[in-house]
Amino acid sequence: MPIYFGCEENTENRSLVACMNANLSHDIQNQVTYFSNIADYLQVQSAKSKLKFTINKEGKFSDLYAEGDNPIFNSVAMSSLILLQSKMDKAKLTIQPGKDENNNPVDVVMSLPLRYESDNKDNDFEKFPVFERVLFTIKTNEENIEVRIDKDFNLKTYGNNGDREYYLGKFSNLFEIASVDPYTEAFESGFKTGLIDVTKGLIDGKEYKIQIKNFFENDPNVEVLIIVFREENGSWAEYYEYKTKKEFNQSKFAKLTYR
Repeated sequence: MPIYFGCEENTENRSLVACMNANLSHDIQNQVTYFSNIADYLQVQSAKSKLKFTINKEGKFSDLYAEGDNPIFNSVAMSSLILLQSKMDKAKLTIQPGKDENNNPVDVVMSLPLRYESDNKDNDFEKFPVFERVLFTIKTNEENIEVRIDKDFNLKTYGNNGDREYYLGKFSNLFEIASVDPYTEAFESGFKTGLIDVTKGLIDGKEYKIQIKNFFENDPNVEVLIIVFREENGSWAEYYEYKTKKEFNQSKFAKLTYR
């Protein structure tokens, strides 16, 4: 059985498992709390996931996988372990790997249930007059690709080459999307700039563009903001910044994300 840092005084497997689950849950909870920023936008009241992973022979997390109904929460669950591993490496904290009967280090497969409950129980998503919403848009030389989520929390992509729209595929989480070209480059840009395009469209004869700031900033202390830009004389100027997702969802601009 692997020994999580802070659990070294435990000697029995049962107490080691209990200590590891308690400490690990505590350490990744801040990252899971970050999901509230996205949940507000999507009007998600609750989400749960089973995070599966391996603690390998080097005492590091590997082979991450998350099972749950909400692919965005699954993505946050997986990224929480990646971020925790990075923090552990910087602090030079290690997990003692599990060992076999000959005292040789071995890979150990483990799982951890995670759950999110919103403080806001007003679920307006069910009242939206659409089946899908745009999460963000990826631009390539040949097409624009919309990443959408539907009311059943399926993550889908659609392409548009200017002449027609077409279905591209379905994904189980954001990591799966980010691992496939041409999505990889757009995700990397979002990480570097902190901004990612959601969509754009006309309202009352004016063209507006919506961006999300800090969507990929997996830190509960960083605000995820929705910024609306308006086209003026051939350039984009910031029009309004929404500091709460509920405020944006009640605005006239929310309908630009409906599909």
